[in-house]
Amino acid sequence: MKQFHLLFLFISIAINSQEYAKVDHLVLNYPRFTKVENLAKKIEKDFSTNKEKARAAFIWLANNINYDLEEYYNPKNRRYSFRYRNETERLQKIQEAKEKIVNIAFKTKKGICEQYAQAYKKICDLLEIEATVISGNVRNSANEIGIIKNKTNHAWNAVKIDNKWLLLDATWAAGSIINGKWIKSYNNYFYNIPKEKIFKTHLPEESIWILRFGRITTKQFYNQPIYNQGLLNSKAELLTPKNGTIAPDKENNIQLTFENFNENATLIYNFTGNRIAKKPLKEIVRNTTIFTIPNAKRNSELNIFINGKIALQYKVL
Repeated sequence: MKQFHLLFLFISIAINSQEYAKVDHLVLNYPRFTKVENLAKKIEKDFSTNKEKARAAFIWLANNINYDLEEYYNPKNRRYSFRYRNETERLQKIQEAKEKIVNIAFKTKKGICEQYAQAYKKICDLLEIEATVISGNVRNSANEIGIIKNKTNHAWNAVKIDNKWLLLDATWAAGSIINGKWIKSYNNYFYNIPKEKIFKTHLPEESIWILRFGRITTKQFYNQPIYNQGLLNSKAELLTPKNGTIAPDKENNIQLTFENFNENATLIYNFTGNRIAKKPLKEIVRNTTIFTIPNAKRNSELNIFINGKIALQYKVL
């Protein structure tokens, strides 16, 4: 859930869609509830449709629960052990553990991804909206490219509205870790994440959630570049290179090509260890924009920024 930072702070500006403007405005004036049941009752009272209620729950969580860095680095509250005599008792104990972490999040206004995800599902359960927690993997930096993880490291949600599953991640919507500090900054991209982009950032553990939205292998997921908001929030589509590990050509150049790249957008780049970001050479051929980066720094990481926001990260051989 960390985002890259280069000399200065890039904070996403919350731009709520007109569709939810009234819902968001009302919820942002809600009190900081200490019990999940009280929030659910307030949402039930103020909104009539499941679409509005699902949005309201997400907005409240993303704007009122801070990421718990202490818990992330020293996971005391994530360690549970219990005994059980049968399957029924086992499931009961698991549910009690989930209830516990949700209660902690509401009381302390802090949580990690599991607490955001379980809290969202709990609110939906109370509102009788079908929702689930999805466990899986995300990547945060270029040094993770090509390294397959055996254990899941993230949790997010799917909620069913009008017989369609919406994907959402309240943790990543709430803010980011920059230079070791939690920076609150609401990011609307992570509510109803575009299904065609989900595998650029999230890989579900259960195959059913992969098959519902497309096809990707674990190896393909980890071999991608690191996609960030500068690209995800735009209409531009990366054409090449789609492998996260790249090598400069014989002239020591690296080329990136995009489709539908906004001609007014600014792209700059930086190699790890370099303090100054530079502009690459630019060429437009019909609907394709080609950026050439000269004098590539080998055995490094390449960071691409679009309009001042981190967009892509690569490993350079």
